[in-house]
Amino acid sequence: MQTRLTTVLKRTAGLVTGLAVLAAVAYVGLFLAGYRPVAVYSGSMEPDLAVGSLAFVERVPAEEIEVGDVITFSDPYQSGRLVTHRVVETAERPEGGLAYRTKGDANLERDPWTIALGERGGRVAFDLPYAGYALWYAKTREARTVLILLVAGLVLVALLRAIWRDDGRKQPEVSAR
Repeated sequence: MQTRLTTVLKRTAGLVTGLAVLAAVAYVGLFLAGYRPVAVYSGSMEPDLAVGSLAFVERVPAEEIEVGDVITFSDPYQSGRLVTHRVVETAERPEGGLAYRTKGDANLERDPWTIALGERGGRVAFDLPYAGYALWYAKTREARTVLILLVAGLVLVALLRAIWRDDGRKQPEVSAR
């Protein structure tokens, strides 16, 4: 019974570790391919983007953004905050270029602003439901503390195993003369 439980635990740990490594490699690959992750914090885009989704945003030339595209941009009223809403109308700016009027799918009225994106804008390419919660909680102090303690514990266990490991070599006997 003990060996069966040990086998199940080892295989489960291997599977979880493998999935974590696979997810990390995929995340880095998407990041290197030019996609930036954005966690969805509100329900303004439901049902298309649910709360807790992880939207991957690609940088595209602003003239490629059309009515119906979901874009991510800086909130004009609150610095440091990103907004992900659908383009409902485009307008020519007097100084040249396009401006975009946006609206959340679940909102009754369009946003009170008109956004000018410059040369490039962020368009949502795809999303992963529930994956945004991981990014959301990874930014908390508690999650960072748990991660640091977990890594420190794993290093400690590895060091102690290396110190106490019996590698099968016999120590030379010291004889008293």
